[in-house]
Amino acid sequence: MKQSLMLGLSLKDACELEDISTSTWRRYETKHPDIRRKRKRWQKALEIRAKVIIANKVYDKDKPSGYYAQYILDRQLDRETKNAQNALTRANARKVNMETKRIEAEIARLNSNDEGITKIVFSDDLKPDKEDDSKQKGSEDNGADSKPK
Repeated sequence: MKQSLMLGLSLKDACELEDISTSTWRRYETKHPDIRRKRKRWQKALEIRAKVIIANKVYDKDKPSGYYAQYILDRQLDRETKNAQNALTRANARKVNMETKRIEAEIARLNSNDEGITKIVFSDDLKPDKEDDSKQKGSEDNGADSKPK
């Protein structure tokens, strides 16, 4: 199992290779917690070894590798970008949640019969029904200009 996991196989694939079921291995780990800790280290071994090789290429005094150095910087930038995007997503989610709570509180206040709350009244509601313009007297000027030009 150790060798299979250190080669990068998943637990399921390693168990199949060793001809044991995954549930049998998990039960064994439950009884032996130190094996579970070792398995986690074995599964990380390939990734750690790869990082060591890359670091050695970058630090090589005779022939340092710009390719590997660029690879490391690109990975770091990707990680930082992903962290920033996750932080923005979390902030937006918090904003939406707070906005929802505010709207729900406003709806609850408007639906209550509290006298201290000003309710919205539309201007159409304030117009009189219909005005009677027949009794109003308009200008008697015929529109002709009396002054010569």
